[in-house]
Amino acid sequence: MNDDDREELYEMIEDVGTAMLVTESDNDLRSRPMNGKLYRDSGEIWFLTESRSGKAQEIAEDMTSNLTYACPEKETYISITGTSALSRDAEKIDDMWGPWAKAWLQCEKDDPKVAAIRFKPQIAEYWSSPSSALVQAWELAKANITDQRPDSGTNRTVSMS
Repeated sequence: MNDDDREELYEMIEDVGTAMLVTESDNDLRSRPMNGKLYRDSGEIWFLTESRSGKAQEIAEDMTSNLTYACPEKETYISITGTSALSRDAEKIDDMWGPWAKAWLQCEKDDPKVAAIRFKPQIAEYWSSPSSALVQAWELAKANITDQRPDSGTNRTVSMS
């Protein structure tokens, strides 16, 4: 693993912001948008949730989960496999708490229904193409003429553990 790759990954995660948290329920995959906070020191991504939500139950049954981030406008795509666990870590809840959390959860941060999800990444893969659509079209046309692969940007796999 390259520290530059991890740093690029962290920048993309923070830039996109909202992830789709994927869990499993009765052999079916479930996804939902979640706005989390990346803690660079540990590499963990934390989210606020209700302790009795469907995702909380799914995580209790199977900790394996996935986060996906996508920003088509910037040609940024991320998939991270890891484990999720519910937590009542008051410090993390306090750090993530804000007016949006109070409005969404309809309670105060010390309410027992407030929980945090700690996502611990194991492996991440990302794709990034900073070029405009015009440049990408040029690369595709050039590839067809020269029989060489187009330069479609960066694709990296990063071990997170």
